[in-house]
Amino acid sequence: MLIPAVAANDLLLAVAAFVIVLFPAIIIHELGHFFAAKLVGINVLEFGIGFPPRIGRLFRWGETEFTFNLLPLGGFVRPLGEDMIGPAPEDKVKRDRIVVEQRRSGPVRIVGEREMLRLRGVDDSDMMAVNDAPALGRIFFMAAGALANFATAVFLFFVAALIGLLMPVGGLSQIMAIPDGSLFAGTEAQIGDAVERINGERFADFTAFHKILATYGQSIIEFDLIRPESGEEFSVTVAPDFGGRSGSVQILAVLEGSPAAAAGIATGDIVTQINYAPIASEGDPAETLREATRSAEGKPLPLTILREHEDGRAETFVVVATPRVNPPEGEGRLGIAIRSQFSLIEGTRFANAGFKSEYVPQSISDAIAYSLNTTGETFRTIASIPGRLLDGSLSGKDARPISIIGISKIGGELLHRSLQDGPSIMLHFVALVSIFLGISNLLPIPALDGGRIVFVLIEMLRGKPVDPQTEARIHQVGIMILLALGVVVMIYDLINPPSIS
Repeated sequence: MLIPAVAANDLLLAVAAFVIVLFPAIIIHELGHFFAAKLVGINVLEFGIGFPPRIGRLFRWGETEFTFNLLPLGGFVRPLGEDMIGPAPEDKVKRDRIVVEQRRSGPVRIVGEREMLRLRGVDDSDMMAVNDAPALGRIFFMAAGALANFATAVFLFFVAALIGLLMPVGGLSQIMAIPDGSLFAGTEAQIGDAVERINGERFADFTAFHKILATYGQSIIEFDLIRPESGEEFSVTVAPDFGGRSGSVQILAVLEGSPAAAAGIATGDIVTQINYAPIASEGDPAETLREATRSAEGKPLPLTILREHEDGRAETFVVVATPRVNPPEGEGRLGIAIRSQFSLIEGTRFANAGFKSEYVPQSISDAIAYSLNTTGETFRTIASIPGRLLDGSLSGKDARPISIIGISKIGGELLHRSLQDGPSIMLHFVALVSIFLGISNLLPIPALDGGRIVFVLIEMLRGKPVDPQTEARIHQVGIMILLALGVVVMIYDLINPPSIS
């Protein structure tokens, strides 16, 4: 069966995103455990890339054998006295299929962990199993993977800031009407094109744009335009006539059941007068309307509306809307989304199109501040999720867990965008995944690092450890539950794939 080119490309990007995002984040997590074990004194027998069955041995560093395994789902650290499930008594820490390095031509025999360390040159007095380490040392060892992920996120945010952060570099003003005989009539300019420079210079925002036009005194003016659909940039030079300007407000959306909807206001309408008074072109016409609704809350407010029909007809009429006194959060007093416009006397009309953004490299000090602030803000956002779920400000759908399939899909979309706009986007995503991976591993759930830390804390409180076999069984149950949940989430991601939106 042939796979469509788009689907094949998406799959390739998703696989690439897995390799770029998840695999390194997990390996860094395990490296955190590895180096923490070294600092504490815990012996590490194996550092595995991927999960067994083993494909082969890569190399040995000191007492630790680095291996490459078949299942490419991350990695693991195997310290003395603990397998991937949890602690185990000495008679159960036998490793299968280990060939004694010194007997490469002899028969394969199974050896215990401590004997293996002896063969690797470790003296008995230097051997330390996980449970032999002090309680605080074990907590550090178990938390070190998450700490490594957090440190990685800080570093990646720092690098992203050095490369460049997406920042507004100037305002944009969109052309909304080009009548016959008007400013742009007969030029390359089309309705929808956006002005980003005047005589080669950017302007700060929409208010600054019409201030420049209001005070312009030369005989010609050059507008640098960008066509949103294609990104094409071009220039037009015209003879200015900026007298008789007037402000207006474009209605971008009307909420159902809102005062605006009850008054008959529709999406696309243009408010030209408030309480029968023209809207001044100075300042921000949208803010003028907001202020008028604040002043008239609970009272009838006449608005003069210009409605343009698809057949070219235009009609002007007056509606009366009553702004709400206590509107729902995020809806506003009239229940409308708006943006500022202003018109020239000959009919050309401009609208506020926001800002032109570009990636701007930051200084080292600014990059450090950005990295720390962004990491802290990410933690605060994650910490707010339970409360937002309880108060209804965040839906369960928006807070859904995502499997490695979903993360890879989203990562593929962002990788595609990064190939066009630069690596900063992907660096931010990798940093966020690292933070989520670290936090999820610290959750007090059996089989996770946080669950193991709980057992150490219990030991500190009761003065003696939990029975290793009991703890191992609890971790076994925990890992089975986590695997089952993981399968469910992966199936859901296949049925309802997540996306950037």
